[in-house]
Amino acid sequence: MITIGKPYITKEEKLAYLRAKIYISSDTARRYVQRTSELVNCAWLTAVDYPPAIWNEPGSNLWFSVPEEYAEYLCEERSNAFVIALLWYAMVAGSDICFEAPVSQQLYDGLTQKLIPAVMKDADTQISLIGPVTSDEVSGEHGVVSGMSCGADSLYTLHCYGSNSTPEDVKLTHLMYCELDYIFPRVVPPYDIDEIFYKDGQINSQIVNNAAIIAKRHHMSFLHIHSNLDRDYCRGGLIYSGMYRFLACTLALERLFSIYIISSSGNGNQVEEISLFSPTQNYEDLICASCGTEKLHYMISDHATRVDKLRVIADDADFRDFVSVCYNLDENASNCGECYGCMKTIIPLDIIGKLNQFDKTFDTAKYYANRQDVFRNLIRFSKRPEASAARESVKQFMKLSIEADNEAAREFINVCNEEKR
Repeated sequence: MITIGKPYITKEEKLAYLRAKIYISSDTARRYVQRTSELVNCAWLTAVDYPPAIWNEPGSNLWFSVPEEYAEYLCEERSNAFVIALLWYAMVAGSDICFEAPVSQQLYDGLTQKLIPAVMKDADTQISLIGPVTSDEVSGEHGVVSGMSCGADSLYTLHCYGSNSTPEDVKLTHLMYCELDYIFPRVVPPYDIDEIFYKDGQINSQIVNNAAIIAKRHHMSFLHIHSNLDRDYCRGGLIYSGMYRFLACTLALERLFSIYIISSSGNGNQVEEISLFSPTQNYEDLICASCGTEKLHYMISDHATRVDKLRVIADDADFRDFVSVCYNLDENASNCGECYGCMKTIIPLDIIGKLNQFDKTFDTAKYYANRQDVFRNLIRFSKRPEASAARESVKQFMKLSIEADNEAAREFINVCNEEKR
């Protein structure tokens, strides 16, 4: 059983916290560790000191923090944010969630009638949500927000919904960076929890600074929200739980927002791939349709492919100056040019003839000197069983190369043909 106490707000060192006491039974934690420890393409730190010692400390809880001036917008009258934050954990462990403060009726219906049955369709039993439910709308403002990670997807959303031509009812008023301390596969033994999260915070701080500059350029408010969800509860698994985490952050601020525009991965709603252990980007439409409340609605930016997005934003100053797509970011938030995150951006930019504009954010000289090796690495990576997204990227880049018919395109086609032999 997972039990969520009544949310409450505290203030410390110019930050406001939305907190709730969380109780996770030992058998639930054990099942979570057992079912996640062997998952591929994620870094899991549950084997280090799990359950964390903090669970037994007085006052330990799950929290979301924002700058103190946003305290009035934290939603302590609903359990919505905490239920969503712990939903994937609960489904993996096969644990019911019991909550003290009400959950919004629309959210409760969406989870129990749509999302949970679809995601847990292969499970022996489905979990239940146990607690009060209300159809009363949370009061507050009606901001329109989107996440800003400085990646291609979020910058594309800004391009589409932050311009003067955007209809006023969906025009962005806020950009938000959700710092959930999620761990990418860059983490390698030996594991030191404090050091890992300290370094992660250093990397995030540079992205936060860049995101704030972008918001200022577009005369939008910027909000940095932080949580201990990963450090003290999940310990990894972003690709399987990412959208749940981001939605939890917006629900924590339900009194500020009425629309959250989700930056689509471009994958659409791949119904046949919906499961506990498929990436949330494969069923983002379902999550979007299931997790709204009477006050806060979710919408997908659109389902443009990576290539289509890059065609649109390649000349945007924000994208050129601040793009951050790397899985191996250092303290300066520099893109390595070698990981999958970099390859799926730098290769199509090269093929469409725009890479020469990105000397500031990529080591383009190194890339050009080793271009065929970069192509080869992407193609070989795409052959891994878990790399379905990379296979789709290769397919898109091959189509783009046939259309482009330039030096980079011809090289990509030749390398693809060589790797098939």
